Amino acid sequence: MTLDEIRNKMKQCGLGAYVISHGNRFIGQDILPSEHKIKNVCGFSGSAGILAVTSDNAYLLVDGRYELQARRQVNVNEITVVDKMPRFKNVCDLLQEKGISDIGYDAWCHPIVEMEFLKRRYRDIRFVDAGDWLHSDSVGPVTAMRRDVQFAGKSREEKCKLVADMLLEKQSDYYLFTSADSVSWLLNLYARDLPCSPVVRAYALISLKGDVILFSDRLQADLPVKPWNKLADTLSGLKDAKILYDGHTTPEKIKLLLSDEVSFNKAPDICQELKAIKNDVELQGMINCHIRDGVALVNLFCWLEKQPHGLTELDIVKKLHALRAEQEYFFSESFETIAAAGENGAIVHYQPTHETNTLLPENGLLLLDSGGQYLDGTTDVTRTIALGTPTTEMIKDFTTVLKAHIALAQVRFPVGTAGIKLDVIARANLWQNGEDYKHGTGHGVACFGNVHEGPISISVGSSEYGFRSNMVCSNEPGVYKEGKYGIRIENLQYTTIVKDVESAEFLKFCYLTKVPIDKKLIDKYMLGAGEREWLNSYHQDVYNTLTPYLSSEAKLWLEKACSPL
Repeated sequence: MTLDEIRNKMKQCGLGAYVISHGNRFIGQDILPSEHKIKNVCGFSGSAGILAVTSDNAYLLVDGRYELQARRQVNVNEITVVDKMPRFKNVCDLLQEKGISDIGYDAWCHPIVEMEFLKRRYRDIRFVDAGDWLHSDSVGPVTAMRRDVQFAGKSREEKCKLVADMLLEKQSDYYLFTSADSVSWLLNLYARDLPCSPVVRAYALISLKGDVILFSDRLQADLPVKPWNKLADTLSGLKDAKILYDGHTTPEKIKLLLSDEVSFNKAPDICQELKAIKNDVELQGMINCHIRDGVALVNLFCWLEKQPHGLTELDIVKKLHALRAEQEYFFSESFETIAAAGENGAIVHYQPTHETNTLLPENGLLLLDSGGQYLDGTTDVTRTIALGTPTTEMIKDFTTVLKAHIALAQVRFPVGTAGIKLDVIARANLWQNGEDYKHGTGHGVACFGNVHEGPISISVGSSEYGFRSNMVCSNEPGVYKEGKYGIRIENLQYTTIVKDVESAEFLKFCYLTKVPIDKKLIDKYMLGAGEREWLNSYHQDVYNTLTPYLSSEAKLWLEKACSPL
């Protein structure tokens, strides 16, 4: 659908604007490429954005990760790129300034809590559930597979018992889970329809007795499945029951479809917190899969060092996929690989395509951000690699980022500390040099699920949700210089209780990622004694852990890469 076609439909519906969100009825979850409505309209392929079309303009709101990418991908003569968090509230502020008061949107794409807030705050705006004007129904049959307890750690029955206990405590009869990652974790199910996420895209209605009904079209599972068009009727038929839902992940459309007689009440999605705290089996699986992932990356870097000039970004993507696919329990990438050569590295979430594919420079940087889904865990690692001889500026920036990374890796903090309080620990090192980065410092990571998982995060916009033991998150500060290069260093790490603190419970981070950090980019004189000790200890552990799984050639490469600074 073109912008002009959208405007014609707006005119027919009496609307001053139509808002297109990135997503569908699974709010905050991954989507299929064919479901990327914003890309289909304007070409922007990022994973976060919101597009507002008016009669004489269109506004694409993106955060700092995607500002450069958006300006490259869209026609800036037709669409104004706005560097602002892509939230409906910010769209309302912008449209209100333009004097627009009739806004159409798709109520399947916005949660109940968000729309309740907007309708209270903007009483002079008429919000119209105009539906999805860009619907794409290209998904074939999907088979949900059962994840073995040897990987999940707890059975479906054990997990559903926790939901039943919560329902009993809240004197309720049912919980409607609308978050795909919650449904997958709770029921130990996974599927292959999404390219980089194994979650099953279905809603689940769980009863106090532990009965389960799934809602999804064309899904085959070992549980009862009803089509989407039966969801409202099923819920409406439970008139004497009390049904709970999460207001932050449940689409407003569901509430609009229900009669006032249905007892539909908010309660946090218990799975979001339960799955964030990894059980012992999940944590061990995360440790194990990172060893295999480290082997794949070491083999890649050993191969890369011996290649003649002429490789492209997509050559790196293809080779890394092949090396990961050799590893036990490999399922898929955990996101599309970011292989960014030279100035492409300044685009935070750049992904090479056949149209943008770039030769690796003889002297420059390669930013490689990638991850794998394994049946026992999920990985996400970024390394910035020096190709040829790095400049003094590159070395200074890289070492500054390394100092930021180490600062967060070494911090100790009380149990319950929110990520927003940890974010400054990393950024402080860059601020001292007049640098910053327009993305979060860390995000939660699932165990064989979404590579970005709530409720924890480390960023300036983090919630107040506090860290507990056995939570996994990333540590990924960076520096990005438009027209030059990008630098990011990312490890995954998990929290554990500090044993030598008696006065209170404190946490520390233990790294999961086992991949060397490029020493050619480090100015050791910029590091303090403690930072050098951390780096040397990290490299010694990487070497000791990976060498049993490497060829003699790769061992020699790793020995050099992990030698003391």
